[in-house]
Amino acid sequence: MNTTMTHATPEEKLSHLDSSRIGEALIAHAKLQPQDVERILALQSSENILFGEAAKRLGLIKESDIKKVLSEQYAYAYSHDPSQINKALIAAHTPFSEEVERLRSLRGQLMMRWFDLGHKTLAITSTQVDDAAHLVTANLAIVFSQLNKKTLLVDANLRAPMHHELFDVESRVGLSNILANRQGSYQLSRHASLPNLSILSAGTQVPNPQELLSNGSFSDLMDELSALYDVILIECVPLSLGADYLPVVAKAKAAIVVTRQDVTTARDLHLLQEQLNMTGAQIIGSVIQEL
Repeated sequence: MNTTMTHATPEEKLSHLDSSRIGEALIAHAKLQPQDVERILALQSSENILFGEAAKRLGLIKESDIKKVLSEQYAYAYSHDPSQINKALIAAHTPFSEEVERLRSLRGQLMMRWFDLGHKTLAITSTQVDDAAHLVTANLAIVFSQLNKKTLLVDANLRAPMHHELFDVESRVGLSNILANRQGSYQLSRHASLPNLSILSAGTQVPNPQELLSNGSFSDLMDELSALYDVILIECVPLSLGADYLPVVAKAKAAIVVTRQDVTTARDLHLLQEQLNMTGAQIIGSVIQEL
């Protein structure tokens, strides 16, 4: 499912938009003065270049200004302040990079093969912690949210959770607490830079994760959340840490397997696939971890 794609630069994308609309947006964003606009228009006319390129040449705006305007025009959320979000979340930091283009390719395939067919939940599995499935899950959740899909990331790895650290969200009250306490109300975490993405962290670590995920409360919770979200990505515990992934995959009815070059062994991958087949869920494909 890893596909190499070519991608346009922000300036190339600007050429396909209405120039006056983009120019107005850049003027408002950069707070350009009338005399600045006159200089830009003169250079634009003499060099036959885009408004944004002329403004950049004159030192009046930066590449980041163009990207911000593009993101607003396309309702495409990403972090403009790198200090606000973990650098491992490349889909938020560098949404125009080749790595993120590959994530968008994966997103497109998952839309066609699963979500466009009316399904809402997908499990992400792996063989061991070093496969770093949490990075694929987190960045994939971000690119789904950038598609203006109401997206929920559920950290169902109750043994070695990572998403509360990646997104810097509350970890003391999460999935395990909801399931253990059968709470009637709960609040999901959000990040200001990613308005279409919600995160349900793993919560307090518990001694009986498999029992919690196997009971009816987890199934009921997923049904409830499916009514609220367009896309729900559930990261499972890796094979090496336990069998907690089995009830999660069975409920999701579909899964992808995250592998990592020079880390994932053929033996572990074969064992995981055998176990997943027992759930009756559809195994959509595997992803080679390159992040």
